[in-house]
Amino acid sequence: MRFSKLKDFFFPGGTESRKLIGLFFAVLFLKFMWFNLLWCMLSTFTPFSKIETYLDTILVSLFLLLPLVCFRAVKTTLVIFFLLDGLLISNLMYFRTYFTAIPLDSYLLIDNLSDFTSSVFDSWRMVDLFFPLSTMAAGVLWWYNFHRKHETEQAVRCKGGFAFARYLVLIVLVALIPAVRLWSQNGFKVAYERLQDAYLHTCNIPMYTIFGSLYYDYTCDQIVYTPEIKARIDSWLARKTDCKSVLSPFNPKDNCIIILAESLESWVLDKTVEGQEITPNLNRILKDTSVIYAPHVLSQVKGGRSIDAQLLMSSGLLPINSGPYSIKFPESYYPSIVKAFKEKHKDAKAYSLTIDKPMVWNQCIIAPVLGYDSLVSKNCFVQEEPVGSRNQVGDRAFLRQCLSKIRKNEVWDESGNTLVQCITYSGHNPFILPDSLKRVSFSPEVPEVLNNYMTMANYTDRAIGEFVAKIKADKRFDNTLVVIMGDHEALGTVRKELCNDPVGKDIVADKSFVPLIILNAPFNMYYGKVMGQVDVYPTLLDLLGLNDYWWKGLGESIFNPQKPDFDVDPQFNLIGDTAGVPDENIRQAKEAWEISDMIIRYDYLGHKLNIKEEPVKVAGVK
Repeated sequence: MRFSKLKDFFFPGGTESRKLIGLFFAVLFLKFMWFNLLWCMLSTFTPFSKIETYLDTILVSLFLLLPLVCFRAVKTTLVIFFLLDGLLISNLMYFRTYFTAIPLDSYLLIDNLSDFTSSVFDSWRMVDLFFPLSTMAAGVLWWYNFHRKHETEQAVRCKGGFAFARYLVLIVLVALIPAVRLWSQNGFKVAYERLQDAYLHTCNIPMYTIFGSLYYDYTCDQIVYTPEIKARIDSWLARKTDCKSVLSPFNPKDNCIIILAESLESWVLDKTVEGQEITPNLNRILKDTSVIYAPHVLSQVKGGRSIDAQLLMSSGLLPINSGPYSIKFPESYYPSIVKAFKEKHKDAKAYSLTIDKPMVWNQCIIAPVLGYDSLVSKNCFVQEEPVGSRNQVGDRAFLRQCLSKIRKNEVWDESGNTLVQCITYSGHNPFILPDSLKRVSFSPEVPEVLNNYMTMANYTDRAIGEFVAKIKADKRFDNTLVVIMGDHEALGTVRKELCNDPVGKDIVADKSFVPLIILNAPFNMYYGKVMGQVDVYPTLLDLLGLNDYWWKGLGESIFNPQKPDFDVDPQFNLIGDTAGVPDENIRQAKEAWEISDMIIRYDYLGHKLNIKEEPVKVAGVK
């Protein structure tokens, strides 16, 4: 009885009227759920386990039905449905290319579609027909079942004012639930941005609907590039030490292979625990007479983790203050080692290989922005040796398949110059390795997380060792620089706990250092001083003979005699030797983080070169 009274209160007008509203609500709700399903099939189904997905869909559906409920404006409602169909379909088509929703300001650029008609057609799918067909079905059902009923529009309009007020009360009551949830998460903007990580950045649209995405774009701070910002960046760059590197003449290699090893820290190298060598293969590599080894590379990634490592190594820029640059600012201009390589070698090709999905960290967009011709991703690799909580292709299988693609010239230009980046995954926390792949084991006295990490590091070491041994046997190795670097630290906040453990303190390092190993270098070198990941970029410019490139990065090459022996971590701690360093230099080193954020956020380099990057179609993604 109570439910019946509520129904009569919020939906006056009789049984037939409520049936009509129920029909249109069901069709509208199904439209959003179908959209969410198609969206998640290309990314992750996580949104379907979030209550926001359902609450916000109900709320938006109720709002869109306002003309129908309050004024029986069926034809107006059908027009709204068709407009919604166009909005949902266009965003799905955009997502299939760019793995994001259409930005708010891009709706004003619809005329540009005339230049991309083939791309638009390629993004269409037959399943998209559900949207207009469901609207047509709602219209047909209304015409045959409700249009000629005895309830007149005049009868409803007499109650229009009361119906409108009551319906608004219903919308407000429904909105209270998501509003309280957002309040508990410090507001919509904070909750929305919390999803901007590797695997969840595509969840925001299903959870908060397309309209939530548009609202977020609207509420974001207006990014305005002012003369004051330009002057500040100019001033910092003018004060940056720009000393020529001291290198004896040598012939740089014409090809380069970069291996970014997931969560590989330096302390595991040359480490023996309970009589077991953790990285025997890398230790053997370090004894080569043409290897440059820097064990004290300070991990400088922030919210973007692995994709930040690519920014540091590829562009010589520091990560932005909050969130991943690849998701927040993919349209800014990024100079890169790849672009420098292509500028020197006019016919060069570059490939980035990963066993992750293209949408992870928005790699499908950022890879071509950094200059890569193709992103070779998950679907191009055979599922072998599954490792980790997500059963991704294990490092040994991944690098073995990478080598096969190189030998078959799938990711190698036999007639030109090639740069290949291989991004491993197995070292990802929580370091789960199947027993069948383990080659070392440690006693129960060793903390479990440390035991698991060392076991996984041993597996990655075996993968890299096998890859290096086989690439050395390939004729193209003689003309190829091979770079191996840990993409970031692995232990995070558990490091302090391990350093206080009676067993762990004698094993693990108290600093977040990753190794840099360069094979086939022009000379043998051990660089034992502290350097940052941001220093790798200018170092590679030196070794690949790319110093004519206009962008030198924010760091310093290890071949620069004036390079300081310290760097600044993401928490602004000074790591290394600062003895005798002027306070002004230390302030400038800390300020580099803010300067880099502004360079990316305000697209300083794009303005400097008079370049505005447009969204890049994901050509070459496999």
